[in-house]
Amino acid sequence: MGIIAGARSEPAREGPEPEASTPAVLERELTEAVLAGAGRSDVLHALRRATGRHVRLLSAEGAPLAATDGGAGVPPAVADGVLGEATGPVVHTLDGLRATALPVRAGTTVAGVLLTVGPGDPRVRALAGAAVTALLIDAVRAGDRSAEVASQHTPADVIAALRSGTVSPAVCAAAAGLGIDLRRPPTGAVLHYGGSRLRAWSTALTWLEHPVRQEGRTAWTVVPDVAVLDRLRNRLRLMTDDDSADHVIAASGSRPDSTVGLARSFTEAERLLGLARARMVPLLTYDRCGVVQVLLPLPRPQLEAYAEAHLGPIRQRPELMATLRAWLAERGSRQSVSAQLHLHRNSVGYRVRQIKSLLGIDPLLPAASAQLHLALAALDLLAADDQRLHGDDEPVPTGR
Repeated sequence: MGIIAGARSEPAREGPEPEASTPAVLERELTEAVLAGAGRSDVLHALRRATGRHVRLLSAEGAPLAATDGGAGVPPAVADGVLGEATGPVVHTLDGLRATALPVRAGTTVAGVLLTVGPGDPRVRALAGAAVTALLIDAVRAGDRSAEVASQHTPADVIAALRSGTVSPAVCAAAAGLGIDLRRPPTGAVLHYGGSRLRAWSTALTWLEHPVRQEGRTAWTVVPDVAVLDRLRNRLRLMTDDDSADHVIAASGSRPDSTVGLARSFTEAERLLGLARARMVPLLTYDRCGVVQVLLPLPRPQLEAYAEAHLGPIRQRPELMATLRAWLAERGSRQSVSAQLHLHRNSVGYRVRQIKSLLGIDPLLPAASAQLHLALAALDLLAADDQRLHGDDEPVPTGR
């Protein structure tokens, strides 16, 4: 308990304490000291000696709980952002100082925000991180209100909050309890059921050992990678087995670098799901959607303009649109298109001639094919947006 014992008997000095030269050593000493009865003020003074910086512990609302310099805290929104991993590590205090902020939380326990005053320094941040365990132990032992953020959020609530981007400290704590590390956010994912056994679908989702938010035929979740998403899709497919082929479709967005990016990842996943449903593809991810990545960030007016520019003359002709999709997919095989659309070969040829005449291009030429593929994908994304905004799910039956 040497570093704690010296914290009150010696004046603070610049430079690290030799015996606490590494985060591991400091963490062990602080933890042992708190277990032996030291309080959070002792921890902060010891951390002050080890880092050569003034240290402040703030509540989840940003108010000072303890400090080595009697300084001020930060605005509530800043504290909330730090605890939600959406702000920091560099923040500015209400008394005008620059500081490095570190969330002090684990699972459903939140002890607050730890500040080290001064310019950013990786070594100082690492040493500050060594105090987290001790501060959490102190908070739990003291029954500190700042540690009583035991979330009432269900797994479905957590997914809904992550999807909308409204991530509070309570949501962060609940997410941590579910094994979701928001310091390295997972990917937003969405699954859709197209079969007839809706009760089985709803029941299967509750049996997953995975946080899920369900709305009718659609379910949202987070996944670390495509392999996990594929396993979830296959498990749900087997649990809801009926006569439909590929009746469970899944999609995921890009890998986010923050909780804000996670909300965007969910939006991408929803748009890709619409594309997967249109193409009858069971699994579509951001990394595997090809040039569609170019379209995902575009707003609706630009997608509309692109689709109209390349498909306008046939856009209101469903039979020609279906023929164009099949013609491109089958790379100009009249026999395959004939079988797919249940048309006579001569009818396929007639429709293709109409398409060429109205669009003024040969769809199979490389440049034209690329443009048409993108334009069709733009239409599919627009349709996915319509489904997301207006909904196309029927209610899932409940009861016996």
